[in-house]
Amino acid sequence: MRIIIWILIIVSSVVVYLFIINIEQAQGQIIVKKRPILNIEMESLNSITYLNELRYATGLQRFINLDILEKSAQNHANYLIVNNISSHYEKLEKDKYTGDTVGDRAKYSGYKASYVSENLSTGSRNYKESIDGLFSAIYHRFGFLDFKIDTIGIGIAQNLDDRTKTAFVYNMGISSINKFCNQKSFKGRADYIQGLCFDKSFKIKEKTYNEAVIIDQLLNGKIAIYPYANQIDVPPAFFLEIPDPLPNHDVSGFPISISFDEDQFNALELQSFRLYDSKNKEVTNTILYDHDSDINHYFKKYEFALFPLERLNWDSEYSVEVKYLLDGNQKKKNWHFHTRKFNEKLHTVTLENNRFNVKRGVSNIFYFKPTSPHDLIGDIIFPTSVNIELIDRNTIRFTTFSDSPDEVKLDIDEHHILIKIEN
Repeated sequence: MRIIIWILIIVSSVVVYLFIINIEQAQGQIIVKKRPILNIEMESLNSITYLNELRYATGLQRFINLDILEKSAQNHANYLIVNNISSHYEKLEKDKYTGDTVGDRAKYSGYKASYVSENLSTGSRNYKESIDGLFSAIYHRFGFLDFKIDTIGIGIAQNLDDRTKTAFVYNMGISSINKFCNQKSFKGRADYIQGLCFDKSFKIKEKTYNEAVIIDQLLNGKIAIYPYANQIDVPPAFFLEIPDPLPNHDVSGFPISISFDEDQFNALELQSFRLYDSKNKEVTNTILYDHDSDINHYFKKYEFALFPLERLNWDSEYSVEVKYLLDGNQKKKNWHFHTRKFNEKLHTVTLENNRFNVKRGVSNIFYFKPTSPHDLIGDIIFPTSVNIELIDRNTIRFTTFSDSPDEVKLDIDEHHILIKIEN
């Protein structure tokens, strides 16, 4: 038999990621199937490409890669792997130390502007799992969808002795401010701004700064929504973020968000935020977070998120309607998105529905629909004649082989599943 072992990697800034180690007993030995070695160069290239696809689809300008921020991010990724930890902070006494905070590390790498932010994940299998996980985590989603940032550096590292230990670090900044901070300090008599550079005495002419801000605003949209309009392949669930916006839920639905650039509006009042399923029935078991109701007090003034408290369905269309009063004018925004679809047949498992037929050599998806906010898959026991891959903590991919028996039993927590394999 095989046993899937669940290992939790705590991401101090982000999500709790899980992964699996398939352990197969053969001739008295235990064989561990290792993860592949990451192609760091390709992962980095794919990361910025994917992030820019998401940013552009929401109406924001694409990121520009900055070598200095890449160096800063890579230094921190190396630190996390060498010290086997997950944190935004570094300690002087540990190996690969380059600065306590992301600002310190950016300054160490040669970055001049004092505004720099960071997202990170550890334990992710690849760039897409990392970024999708961060976008499911609402605080870190808003970090990527910040209206002001436009530059990024991405650092990726992997422990080759234990390939499950990976670090993806994203350092982000504002190109116009960093450009100003790399020039000479303003010495004229006109109004100026201080405090935007690590050198606090550095002065930027206020008129020049305001002109740069206007240009940045023209390049960006005024509103960012996620999932974006007509997006497909949206994960249906949210599991955990640190800090946790839903501490009483281990699993819930994927959060829907809308944010407004507060520098471009004088007054905004959200009037309603509604989610509808494919039958146009409103999803009412939700909680709405804004600047005032966010329990961790991370939301900015014009950031809003609707959390479905139950998972969304796989392969389903959802629609969103937001009504708001903007600078005295009544506004409404509607859009649609579609949750992830599998090429394989999807089976829903319950305590009553636990017998299934599958075709030999064909993969099938088994979804264990949660019965409570804490209902997650635990250990899975299965024979060596089949293979199981984790999709998320309620869903697995089941694959048979040519020599699989005609009948297979799976023990997954309280579920005892009988699968008949047909030729």
